Amino acid sequence: MRKTTIYLFCILVIMCILTGCGSKSVTIELGGDNKTTEEDRDEKESKADESVPKVEENSIVETEPVSTQDMSQTTQIHTQAEEAATANTQVLTTLYVVNCNESITLRTADSTSAKEIRQIPLGAAVSFMGNASNGFYKVSYNGSTGYALASYLSVDPYDHYVASTTAADLSWRGKVVRCNEFITLRKTPSTKGEELIKIPVGAIVTVYSGADNGFYYINYGGIEGYALASYIDVY
Repeated sequence: MRKTTIYLFCILVIMCILTGCGSKSVTIELGGDNKTTEEDRDEKESKADESVPKVEENSIVETEPVSTQDMSQTTQIHTQAEEAATANTQVLTTLYVVNCNESITLRTADSTSAKEIRQIPLGAAVSFMGNASNGFYKVSYNGSTGYALASYLSVDPYDHYVASTTAADLSWRGKVVRCNEFITLRKTPSTKGEELIKIPVGAIVTVYSGADNGFYYINYGGIEGYALASYIDVY
């Protein structure tokens, strides 16, 4: 009986010990897992926060907006520069020698007594450079600059012989000769001038005056222009 009681008591003690150790072990294990899990989570969140760079307020550079006044000043500077460039650019107008028999004189000054530079033939084009006194224009012709009488210069190249055509004693009748079929009436005294009409051999024309480059200024069928003088004889 005594042995049985001792045996049972030992069994209870062992069971109590085992039960108490198991609970403690489980509690510690569960507590340890929970603690480890929370620390791991905090550590991961901390690392995640550290991986995102922080932008400091002082590192942001604010750009000041361009004021309307600054834009107006810039525009004004550009406009003034463009106006200055335009002022320095001289605009030349083309004029033509008219109303003379053969040529006019380009002189060193705006006076009929000034020294002659050269002759400018009837129908030639000059560049107008400005007004001058005594009825002269300042002009440029083939690289020479001087003064010529304004009354012999016109913007209309076909206004050449207004005075001559009204004077019967300055014109004469001519006949087209020495060509195979026809000669060409042109706008300017040049073989490269624009063609106006063809004049057949034997045709009668009115010759007003001579011109540059061996041309006559003539009228054929109411059309005025230039034709080579070597193909026109007095009729």
